[in-house]
Amino acid sequence: MKIDRVRVLTLPALFHLPWFRRFDGYAAWGMIFLREPPAQAGDDLLVHELCHVWQMQHRPLRMPFSYLRHGYARNPYEIEARAAVEQTREDSSVRI
Repeated sequence: MKIDRVRVLTLPALFHLPWFRRFDGYAAWGMIFLREPPAQAGDDLLVHELCHVWQMQHRPLRMPFSYLRHGYARNPYEIEARAAVEQTREDSSVRI
């Protein structure tokens, strides 16, 4: 994964918009937007969003459009991002 150009921005105002209200983080190709600063958002959220950046690097159209077909909860890309969090979590007994 190329992460040297990924930018992480804390933009709480973005998450006041109707589409973004339900999220704490949002990945858009080489950008990750967070509701809170990274130290407060936590490693799990960053891993989840970095997984989405990787997915978009490899499937730049298929990944975003998959939400139209599968929705959010059962989307294979969301399932993969959740699994990445589980695999990288230090204490796997803690759940999001």
